[in-house]
Amino acid sequence: MDGYLQVAADLTHHLAMVPMDFGWTTDPKLPDFDEGDDPIGTAINWGQGIIVVIGIIGVLFAAGKMAIGKFGRSDLAADGVGGLVWTIMGISLMLVAVPVIRAVANVGGG
Repeated sequence: MDGYLQVAADLTHHLAMVPMDFGWTTDPKLPDFDEGDDPIGTAINWGQGIIVVIGIIGVLFAAGKMAIGKFGRSDLAADGVGGLVWTIMGISLMLVAVPVIRAVANVGGG
C-alpha cells in the first residue's frame, strides 16, 4: 500500500512541474454563425411566435368572457375586460423584450 501512495505522490509532483500554458480570456463571445444557421436567433424567433400565439388565445378567451357576460352575467363581462387589458399589456411587454434582447446581446437577426 505504501508503494501505491509513493507512486501517486511522485506522479502528482511530476505533473505539478509540467509547464501548462492556457490562453484564458475574460471576454465572453458568441460564436460566429452563418445567417441560416444561428441557433440563438432561431430560439428567439420561436419564442416570438409562441408569444403571438399565446396573445391570440388570451384575446379570444377575454372576448369569450365578454360575450358570455352579455347574456346577463355582468361580473363575467367585467372580468373579460380586465383580462383583455392584462393580456394586451403582457403581450406588448414580451414583444418589446425581443428587440431589446437582440440589441443588448447583439444576437439573432430577423
